[in-house]
Amino acid sequence: MRILVAGGGSFIGAYAIRRLLRDGHEVVVYDVNIHDNAIHRILDPSDLRKIIFVRGDVTDGLAVVSACLEHRIDNIVHLAAALIPECANHPAYGVRVNCDGLNHSFEAARLLGVRRVVWASSIAVYGPRTVYAQDWLDEDAPHYPTTVYGACKSLNEFMGRHYFERFGVDNIGLRFTVVYGPGRLRGAYPYQLNRELIEKPAVGLPGAIPFGDTLIDWQYVEDAARAILVALYHPQSPRSRVFNTCGDLRTVREAAECVKRILPDATIHVQAGSDPMSIGKIDARKIREELGYQPEYKLEDGLREAINTYRRWAGLPEVGGT
Repeated sequence: MRILVAGGGSFIGAYAIRRLLRDGHEVVVYDVNIHDNAIHRILDPSDLRKIIFVRGDVTDGLAVVSACLEHRIDNIVHLAAALIPECANHPAYGVRVNCDGLNHSFEAARLLGVRRVVWASSIAVYGPRTVYAQDWLDEDAPHYPTTVYGACKSLNEFMGRHYFERFGVDNIGLRFTVVYGPGRLRGAYPYQLNRELIEKPAVGLPGAIPFGDTLIDWQYVEDAARAILVALYHPQSPRSRVFNTCGDLRTVREAAECVKRILPDATIHVQAGSDPMSIGKIDARKIREELGYQPEYKLEDGLREAINTYRRWAGLPEVGGT
């Protein structure tokens, strides 16, 4: 297959692309930054040489369609996004990137007969856990987004259903949780967690994090990437248009304790308290039942792999941990 990855220079995109290349597919990366992005830090030069890079903006619908036409694209993976801080500070820009940008991939698929669009939604469509009566949130739980980013993702889910029902555009949205791992450069709270709990301790620097009693669904980036491929490769169009994905449910404090078991000399200051805006427990039964996906990484395994990757990048020896 030849796959266009919109926002392919991104954190999750880099890991998904590495898997696609190893499965023998041709990848076209469509991104505003094709020279110095997360993908350049994560992929080996040998993998980067296999990729066709196209500099382009997802807000330019004609350019998206032209790239798909020129490169004879079979499938689209859409990961381009303005994240929570960007959307809060520049809401009009956030809507253009997150909503218009995805619609341009849907339009390209409609006009050119692209087989499937797999795209990134988010658990940010949900509200804080305190507004729900149920403990576990499935795909049918109501949306109460508290950010412009979350509201954009909610609209995207509506548009995905519309494009499928009205035009037959096969598309699958994946609601990612808190994705962590080596190379994360953006994303407000997820980036803070990654930097303070993993990246800094891995190289001997102290970390500090608030809201230590907050329950987090930790999703290792390799699992997020694999979810994309499972959705892309699924032979039939599934019953559902959007799926919750998930990882390992632990508090921030428990994650810090895992890090200290791997790095006994690590200094991590974890403040007490729970974030009142945190989202509840995510029910991911539907993706298991319809697509056959479930995460492979326990938190300990993901943290150890991430820590050792950061240590390799810094020229430090790997650690074992227990």
